Parts: sequence; C-alpha cells; structure tokens
Amino acid sequence: MSAKEVRCSACGATNGADFTTCVRCASPLAEGAAPAKVARPARPSAPHAPLATYGLAGLCGLVFFLQLSMALQRGDSVPILGGGHPADLLRVGALPGSLDVALAEPFRLLSAVFVHFGLLHIGMNMWAFVGNGRLAEAVIGTSRMVIAFTVSGVLSFVTSVVSSEVLGGPVGLTAGASGAVLATMGLVAGVLARRKDARWKRALGEVLVYTLLFGFAVNASRSGVMINNAAHVGGLAAGFVFGLVWGKPRLPPEGLVHKGLAAILVLAVFGSLLLARLSPLGAALER
Repeated sequence: MSAKEVRCSACGATNGADFTTCVRCASPLAEGAAPAKVARPARPSAPHAPLATYGLAGLCGLVFFLQLSMALQRGDSVPILGGGHPADLLRVGALPGSLDVALAEPFRLLSAVFVHFGLLHIGMNMWAFVGNGRLAEAVIGTSRMVIAFTVSGVLSFVTSVVSSEVLGGPVGLTAGASGAVLATMGLVAGVLARRKDARWKRALGEVLVYTLLFGFAVNASRSGVMINNAAHVGGLAAGFVFGLVWGKPRLPPEGLVHKGLAAILVLAVFGSLLLARLSPLGAALER
C-alpha cells in the first residue's frame, strides 16, 4: 500500500490520493486526508452468488425445454427462429397481442416473459441477461432483482398491448424476456444516473439506439421475424426507474418486504404458467 493512497473514514476502504469519493461507499474523501497506513491486506470476502439471475434464466430454460418436448411430440423439428405450433405457445404462456385477451387472461402478461420463439431467441436473451443480470444483482440484491425483472417484464408487455391498441399495429403472439433483459441494462444506467456518474447517458443511449436500430432493421427486412419494439422500450424504461430508486450509494439491506414480495412474485410466475397450461385457448387452435 503506497503513500499515495488514503483511507475512507466511513468504511475504511483504501482509495487513490486523487479520488474525491470512496470507491466502495461513495462517501466524500476529506481533502488532504492522511495517507493510509501500511497494513496486512484483509482476506477478500466471497462474492455474492447471483441466485436471482441464474434462477430466472433457469426458469426460462425450463419453459423452453417444455416447448421442445411439445414440438418433438408433434414430430416437428427443433425451432431455431420459429416458436413452434401456436397452440403449444399458448399452452406455455405466450400472449396474443390484443387488449381483449390481455383483459380476459392477464396472467399471460407475466407468463409470456418466460416463453421464447426458438433457440436463437432464448440464446441471445439469456446471454445478455446473465451478463447484465449479475452486475445489476450485485448492486441491488437478490430479492430486488426478482422484483425488477418480473415487474419490468409485465410492464413491457403492457406497453406492447397498449401500443398495439393505440397505434393499430399487428396483433399476433408475442413472448420473450427481452423487455425484462433490457430492464437490467436500464437499471444499471439508472444506478449510474442516481449516483451522478456521467456515464449513465452513454450507457442508456447505447442500449436505446442499438435496440431500436436492431428492432426496426429486422422488422424492415421482411424476414418473417418481428421484433416487439414497444415491449423493449417499456422494459428499458421500467428498469431505468428501478435503477433511480435503488441506486443510492448506501442502499439499505433487503428487508422482509423485499423478500416477501419477491417470494410472492415467484409464486405468481409459476401460477401464471399453470393457468396458461389450463387455458382453453391452446386447445381451441387444435380444433
């Protein structure tokens, strides 16, 4: 430890002599603080396991495995870009993008978050989610991560349904964790904004521009694959708000309220998937 380092009086973390705020707790460092004393470095604590990130990604994988099973039972091939038979998609929780269905079966606003259209769809979503989710969960905690992901996912599909209703867009099956995944990116940008870190504008801008350019480019290509841009924007906005709320440098530990709400939402996810399986919509397409 060199003489050019100073110790934070609030948490004891070592900082560079030119730092104005502590890298650990963001407390202001006193001007002209005394150099940190040379000491035996403390044994680093074990990193927090991103249980929510891995658990939510695993649930998406479990639902997709069920989709694969249904496809193989029909004698269909493994879906790469397509999502399989519409009846099977409805049975696992996909959302018809109409207001009438959303009002009749609102649980699909949640179940659809865990349904994907093919290997490429789930592969891209989970690759982006695990990378960003681990970072976001390390900042806000496991329970808050569950809350942010599920609530943002629902709001992304609410945005999609409202957009279709107002703008008169095409009404078809929609699903995927894309909105919730973008929420984790928006959450990181929101945390940076709350902490007055100038990088938040660049982080949010890059995600927004990339998402919209990619989405509109794919939709304009007439490839048969349609990107739900409204859901993407809705999820990103929701995540950014969560980041602003939970981006305080000294975020209090998760309490019973956060843990209880996260547990309720997990149960709601399983309940929504079960209700989708019992819904008559899938069977109606078989007739």
